[in-house]
Amino acid sequence: MRSRSTMLCVAATLVTLASSTGAAVAEPAPSAGPNVRVTVDDGGNGGYLSADQLAGGGYGDPVLTRCGSDRRMQNEPTLAIDPRNPSVWTSGSNDYCTVPTAGDAWAGFYRSTDSGATWTDSLLPGYNGDASAQGTSSPLHAQVAGGATAAGDPVMAWDAHGDLFYMGNNFNRGIENGVSGRTRDNTGDVWVATYAPVNPSDSTTDGAKYLRTVILATNTFGLGSFNDKTNLAVDPATGNVYAAWSDFHGSGCNEILFSRSTDHGVTFSAPLKISSGICGNQGPSIAIGPSGQVYVGWEGSTGGALSKAPGAISGAAFTVSSDFGQTFSKAAIVVTYAPFMFEAFSGNGARECGDGPFACPSGFTFPRSDLAGPYLAADNAHATIVMAFQAAQPSGQGQIETVRSTDGGANWSSPALLSPSAVGHQFNPFLAASSGRISAIWYDSRNDPQYSAGRPPCNSSSGQTSACLNVRYADSLDGGLNWSASIQVTDLPTNLNYEQFGGRLVPFFGDYITVAAQGDTVGATWTDQRNTVSAPDPSGDNDGADVSGDPETGGVCTSSLTACFDGTGGLDQNIYSALITP
Repeated sequence: MRSRSTMLCVAATLVTLASSTGAAVAEPAPSAGPNVRVTVDDGGNGGYLSADQLAGGGYGDPVLTRCGSDRRMQNEPTLAIDPRNPSVWTSGSNDYCTVPTAGDAWAGFYRSTDSGATWTDSLLPGYNGDASAQGTSSPLHAQVAGGATAAGDPVMAWDAHGDLFYMGNNFNRGIENGVSGRTRDNTGDVWVATYAPVNPSDSTTDGAKYLRTVILATNTFGLGSFNDKTNLAVDPATGNVYAAWSDFHGSGCNEILFSRSTDHGVTFSAPLKISSGICGNQGPSIAIGPSGQVYVGWEGSTGGALSKAPGAISGAAFTVSSDFGQTFSKAAIVVTYAPFMFEAFSGNGARECGDGPFACPSGFTFPRSDLAGPYLAADNAHATIVMAFQAAQPSGQGQIETVRSTDGGANWSSPALLSPSAVGHQFNPFLAASSGRISAIWYDSRNDPQYSAGRPPCNSSSGQTSACLNVRYADSLDGGLNWSASIQVTDLPTNLNYEQFGGRLVPFFGDYITVAAQGDTVGATWTDQRNTVSAPDPSGDNDGADVSGDPETGGVCTSSLTACFDGTGGLDQNIYSALITP
């Protein structure tokens, strides 16, 4: 949810790259079901439920009631499917429905008992204004009282007994402290919450009863330290819960930290640095091997924290634990690639472009997209590990590339395109492996009639934005060696460039989407703008990125803290889901 510098440093061991080829595995074409709105905040569901109500209680409050009708933004969705009952899905997002009442975004919690056909929306306990027993007993309650009123970066994973583990961060937006332009006073933490069955003998109640939240690490006040970019996995055999995140510093190399729980999320070990020798570390991804190995990959580079030395390399860092997360191998950059990031389209190196202070020399409008992977999946049926990442091609086009290892990460294949396309940008890949199938999703602009490799997605040469972006899916039945032809998951294209943030001056579309799988049950969640109400700006740039209600379009909504935007729909960004039949 929060952004930090992506500069990277590492003294890494070189790893031999081994390429492999093989005949394609025949498989039926997958198909995607109807797109379902997960975050129903238009008054249709009568309000969000509290954690207490999810488990059968009666607590409610004005924050929850307002969340059901204020049509605010949600992004960065997670998704997890219950292995005990694959009809039970849970999701979460950065949910801005709390902005008018609680002052900032919070971690949304959404649950379905019919494979994503319908959803019940809620919030993680502890938000500003939560007077429930669950909220006041959460350690986040004290953090909120201290000014850390935001929570996000959600990720989820189930164990085999109906328990759901939900990880994210909790923070303030940072206060300039005058030490330097890179250092802010941050309060906040990284947390893992546990949701259990209401009735352990009834799997339809799995993950409906909030149990606890545990803090794994806190930000170091005054030093610019910020814990961010979370990831979580559960070993289905042992029940161990593994968590990793990026620790960004005001100076020096960012770190990847790791913690584990061996008592079902009651306690977690002290954070362990697993990125020694590498800098600019961000975006860890965890996968579990066939004998309980813990694989962790992330984006990293060599050459220094603030400047790159000659010979510096960037790419996917990797490490493995063979003792259930107690110790890890020396981290190394195992594959190099040029990350595909939208800043290449700004004309001045800006990460995001919009109006006013966010205007860029290129004249384009786009959100940031600077978390380029890798994302991991362990296909234990084929004894392979697969990484996917968004890589810039020589033409400037963004495409999803994959590499695979058949020896536990000691050697990796050469990068290959997952779903080659002559046109369109691809970004935000995500992988999941189950029952010998690796599922992949990503954003794709191949249907953009204005596409150019030198322009950001859904931008014309004159800077006009449009709805051109879709989510696509492909899968592999041979450990990532070959992939099916991709299918379109979304039934409507979306415009990722609506200026809904920074005072309605710049877009934000999130750093990730999610695919989840249990057996043949596969689901996807993504950020979607189909419900956003736009408005023309004939006296300004009229770029198609302005939203209804904003003064720039003749509206009267001057703050997202009021009820004004509730009626216009200009901030109505949502999470959608779909069931995929492989």
